[in-house]
Amino acid sequence: MTDTELIRDLRLLQRTTLMLQTELRHGHVDTDLIDAIDRMMERGITTDPRCDELRDAVDALRENTLTPRDELHGDTIRACEALKDRIDAVIGQLV
Repeated sequence: MTDTELIRDLRLLQRTTLMLQTELRHGHVDTDLIDAIDRMMERGITTDPRCDELRDAVDALRENTLTPRDELHGDTIRACEALKDRIDAVIGQLV
């Protein structure tokens, strides 16, 4: 994957993560957005060694949504923020 392709995919992942975070702030868990994040990762982001640290952040986000509990939204919002920060770091290394 070229740098340009990876940056494009990472920006799409970042926007999708932001949309999920916004839905969570409104009290909704949008499983379609979570599925979209998974698909983006599987389509190539996880195979690029420059994105190794993103896997853990996506796993943490996904795990936060598995068990319904009072802290679900807050924990998942923080996981979204951590993922966005890691995406920014990878993009920063590429530009």
